[in-house]
Amino acid sequence: MAILWCGGEDIDCQLLTGSINTSTSVYRTAYARCAIATGSGQLFRGNTFPGGAQTSAWATCRLTANGSVSNSCMFGFTQASSGRGLFVGTNNISQVILQKYNGTTATTLATEGGTSFSASTIFKVDMQVINYGVTATVNVYLNGSLLITFTGDVTVSGMTNFDSVGNNFTTGFGTLNVSEMIVASEDTRGFPGLMTMALTGAGTTDQWSGVFSTINQVSFSDTSPNFTNTVAQDQQFNITDLVAGVFTIKAVKISARSAVSSPTPTATKIAFGYNSGGTVAVGAAQSPSTGYATLEELDNTNPVTGLPWVQSDMNALQLDMRSS
Repeated sequence: MAILWCGGEDIDCQLLTGSINTSTSVYRTAYARCAIATGSGQLFRGNTFPGGAQTSAWATCRLTANGSVSNSCMFGFTQASSGRGLFVGTNNISQVILQKYNGTTATTLATEGGTSFSASTIFKVDMQVINYGVTATVNVYLNGSLLITFTGDVTVSGMTNFDSVGNNFTTGFGTLNVSEMIVASEDTRGFPGLMTMALTGAGTTDQWSGVFSTINQVSFSDTSPNFTNTVAQDQQFNITDLVAGVFTIKAVKISARSAVSSPTPTATKIAFGYNSGGTVAVGAAQSPSTGYATLEELDNTNPVTGLPWVQSDMNALQLDMRSS
């Protein structure tokens, strides 16, 4: 059982036609720095799962709708190349519904019996898909309560699996705010949330040009990067301490906007990792393109210790970037 992907800021989106929302009423400030906000005719789509497309998985997020949101595909599993998918929606901002979207039309598959949804409230949404296809089972939970169980055909033309999460804000007027997104191969209902641990200062080793404060913005900017053209150099950063509490850490993910200069740089690759207790370990080197894009490193265990993450790892943990 493992985390398949997680995210919650614009850097985690391969497509965002909306914006980010820093109004503290639409996300949990102890965990997140913002929410991904979309209005009528806008949408977002998260970066693809590093392990590839899936047919069975859980997804969870925190979700807040403001204004009038109706018949909208608020959050769910998507096909990155087309935006088609299977979504949790709302009917007149009162009922939770299950919808599939074929790229043009949203079709309602099931509607909850009550009226559990409301505006201006932060809800925890959990969605389980088992065997995506013509005989799939889908369970939808709101704040831990099972609202919908659907068994049947959830497919749309050209989609046989899903490789990302997102929304498709097809109708309605208002703002939808999504944060703390997690995709897993296990039950997400007990997950306390996703915490964004931003850069707070230079770390032990500072070999690249640039400073932390130009790359830790809530909304990413590519204008003032940290950079090097020398191989085998490390750039480390201190990061935000954990939120208070006692919990299990399922995974840690690094997201970084990255690019390589042209035409013939000396350093052509970058690896992401950690300084944990004074020992450094990085993942496989990745090859950025000449245009900025998000690269990710998802670790379900601590690569320094080779063991599951524990809370005592975190507050002293430093992020590491290594050139090659």
